[in-house]
Amino acid sequence: MALDLLNHEIEFAARTWPNKIAIVSPRGDLSFQQIETKASKLAGALQFLGLSDGDRLAILGQNSADYIVWHYAAAKVGIILHVLNTRLAIGELEWMINNAESAALITDSDFIKQAKSLQKKCTSLRLLIGMAGEKSAEYATDELAERNLSYQTTKVEQQNAALMIYTSGTTGRPKGALQSHGGSLLADQLTLDAVKITANDTYLALMPFFHQAGLIRTRATILAGGRCVIPGKVEAAATADAICEHGVTFTMIASPQQNLAIREKLNKDGVEEFKHLRIILGGGGMGERAAKSIQSMCDSLGCSYFGVYGQTETTGPAVFITGPDVFERPASCGKPFPAIDIAIWNDSGIPLPSGSVGEIVVRGPITARYWRNDAANEALYEGDWLHTGDLGYLDKEGFLYFKGRLKELIKTGAENVYPREVEAVIEQHQNIADVAIIGLPDKAWGEIVCAAIVTRNNKAFTLEEIKSFCRDKIGAYKIPKYVIQVDNIPRNHTGKILRQPLIQLAESSRKS
Repeated sequence: MALDLLNHEIEFAARTWPNKIAIVSPRGDLSFQQIETKASKLAGALQFLGLSDGDRLAILGQNSADYIVWHYAAAKVGIILHVLNTRLAIGELEWMINNAESAALITDSDFIKQAKSLQKKCTSLRLLIGMAGEKSAEYATDELAERNLSYQTTKVEQQNAALMIYTSGTTGRPKGALQSHGGSLLADQLTLDAVKITANDTYLALMPFFHQAGLIRTRATILAGGRCVIPGKVEAAATADAICEHGVTFTMIASPQQNLAIREKLNKDGVEEFKHLRIILGGGGMGERAAKSIQSMCDSLGCSYFGVYGQTETTGPAVFITGPDVFERPASCGKPFPAIDIAIWNDSGIPLPSGSVGEIVVRGPITARYWRNDAANEALYEGDWLHTGDLGYLDKEGFLYFKGRLKELIKTGAENVYPREVEAVIEQHQNIADVAIIGLPDKAWGEIVCAAIVTRNNKAFTLEEIKSFCRDKIGAYKIPKYVIQVDNIPRNHTGKILRQPLIQLAESSRKS
């Protein structure tokens, strides 16, 4: 069958491997046919409950089999699944639901209290549906599926939105990025091909489904006929146990704690426990120190590494790196996926030659658009090219190097300082465990470079030591003029540095 829409994935998988186990979860295993059947019944339930194509269906909960089933159910009838970040405050969730005008909210037992509060606060929310065993909502997923309601086919096009994910909102309010059926399907196929996922693979779904990375890897595994292990909320310490218990062949490791758990189990139980693991997924362009750590772990486990660069607006994957390139070019994110073009532009939209730093722009059929935000959409695109707001350069062989966010660029005097470049130098110091570079307002220079550092064993560290270490490694104007020592560098779930809290902390420190 031709695969044109997101729901065609599960329909294809159910035809090809009907009785093969597709999802393993604490609430039981589901075959591909069981997922397809339940998704079809829930699609009928959505129409019965008054939702129609183009409506938004919000979902708030831990990873679960029901989460994926609802994803495909919504796609079948042209409803947009609006995924909500479980780490957000109630006020942030309220704003997003109101902005999206979501008609219903699906939730689990961990978030039923917040969901009931949101239902009172959000005028668009007409329905509350429990999933993953939650029964105190107006409707329960299993009960709706048991009604055996069939759905009426609606006309859904590839360009229609299947998913809504709100951006992190580094400036102003977050924006709802709409990812299309066609773009999502292509992102899954590109991932399947690049990671070489087959029906023999087992994927451990640790990355939350409110992140596109979590959904894409899970959907790609389903498309390939592989098995997805969805354990729900898993503490970092249990990561290694889950990999070994389920014979996992690939997963995404996004935190140092998960990395540490694997190393500890490896030292305790030996490599035989990890014999099925063939590849670890993560971010590209991780830097020399992180690459050395990952290389050491991969060498011990006998597996490889796959790094990716992308963003919500590119529907996920844009550039990837794997094989020897990961460790030979630790600062590089890699080369574009097939069907994706990457270029570097200056402020005037003129392409720059290799080696020149400018804005990374992306062209391809995976790119997204914003929900009800014409001004943002107009600024997002230049013809077919999407502005990422990221800085980087391409080398002569076409490898991309990420230098930081355009909005994070530090302008000190008449010079530009790219935070990632300075971080890559300072993180090489043996007594520094982590570092983030930020810009602070300064009357004389416009901005000055500030280093927020985490030291090993809480060892005191001075500005003069930072300056001495950086001298002769980077230009004098790039060397920090101020330093603060912190317990940890705040990051979001994908590892991106949250710089605003550090700026506020540094400004407060300078005033005191």
